[in-house]
Amino acid sequence: RAHLILANSYAIQTDLIENFKIKTPVRVIYNPVDLQFIKTGAAATPGFIFEKDIFHFITVGNLRKEKNHLLLIQAFFILKNLPCKLLIVGAGVMEDILKQKVKDLGLMDKVIFCGFDKNPFQYVSRSDCFVLSSDVEGFPNVLIEALACGRPIISTDCSSGPRELLAPDSNIHHRAINNFEIGENGILTPVKDAISLANAMKKMYEDAALRNAFAAKAAKRAEQFDVNEIKQYFHVAFAGL
Repeated sequence: RAHLILANSYAIQTDLIENFKIKTPVRVIYNPVDLQFIKTGAAATPGFIFEKDIFHFITVGNLRKEKNHLLLIQAFFILKNLPCKLLIVGAGVMEDILKQKVKDLGLMDKVIFCGFDKNPFQYVSRSDCFVLSSDVEGFPNVLIEALACGRPIISTDCSSGPRELLAPDSNIHHRAINNFEIGENGILTPVKDAISLANAMKKMYEDAALRNAFAAKAAKRAEQFDVNEIKQYFHVAFAGL
């Protein structure tokens, strides 16, 4: 009975029209973020000490099954001999399972559970690479937040959102299926593929030029999702209703 439906990604718009046969007009407006709030948080000093000679991967999010942190831990295990650490910021129902997995793999000194923090940006801004390992997303705001913190990003090419954020000029219906794909704003890897994720993480660790290129473009990409930018699209969407 709605006059208009707003989807927060083009993949969701396509899903509603093609799979749910929605006849109501569906327009896309991406989720907005408050860039100033993120920048203020990023300037704070975290309790965790970032070691100079250690490469820090980081992920932020609720520790739920669909976020597939187990995949990230498995991929990180493949890189265990590199001078790297993995920070997991968040809490949730999978926490005990994830901690047991880390213990079973002997990674207690290399995988750091930071717990829930209202200001994850202070950790993200000081890390070397942000990683999202989800099986499914609606539209991952956390990737925009990582871009706002100037971080290089690796993400599974899940539905929906990561491709639109990191490889916006590509076909949104395409999916990374072999190894990894270097997009304009980050690296995409196949869903549920620990080896490909590990390869992408190793690439980001080894290739400083690629990291620097992503970091240089990150903030500009994030600006496109600032609340002051996105709000204009609501005016356009509602015009004529």
